[in-house]
Amino acid sequence: MPFNVSSFEHNALILLTEIASAKGLVSLDTVAKRMSLSQGYLEEVAHALKTAKLIRGRQGRGGGYLLARPASKISLSDVMSAVNGPLELVSCQSAKTCPVSGRCQSKQAWADLRRTIDASLEKITLESIVKGN
Repeated sequence: MPFNVSSFEHNALILLTEIASAKGLVSLDTVAKRMSLSQGYLEEVAHALKTAKLIRGRQGRGGGYLLARPASKISLSDVMSAVNGPLELVSCQSAKTCPVSGRCQSKQAWADLRRTIDASLEKITLESIVKGN
C-alpha cells in the first residue's frame, strides 16, 4: 500500500485554501459548487477544522467560515493532524505495546522517516500553498 493522503485531508486543504483566498466569509455551498464537492462532506471537514481551531464560522444568512489564524501560521502538518491525528506510517508506531519492539530493526527507520515528513509538513504553510510557492 503506498503512502497516501486521505480524501478527507485533501478536502480539508481544499476548503482551507478556498477560505484563505477569499476576501471575507466563505460558505460551504460556494466551495462545494466551485470545487464539485459534496456539501455534506465539506460540513464534516469543516467540523474537524473548527474543532482543531483552524477555522471559525458564523451561522445564518450571510454566514460562512474564516481562518482562525493567519494563513502563514497554519502548516500542512496542522491540517493533517486536525483531520486524522498524528502521522502514522506503520501501526506499531503509536501502539503502547509492540510484541516485537525489542527485536524490530525497522522501528527506528520508520520513526526517522516520520520525523522527516513531519518537519517537511511543518515548513509548508497555507499561505505558501495559496501563493503557489
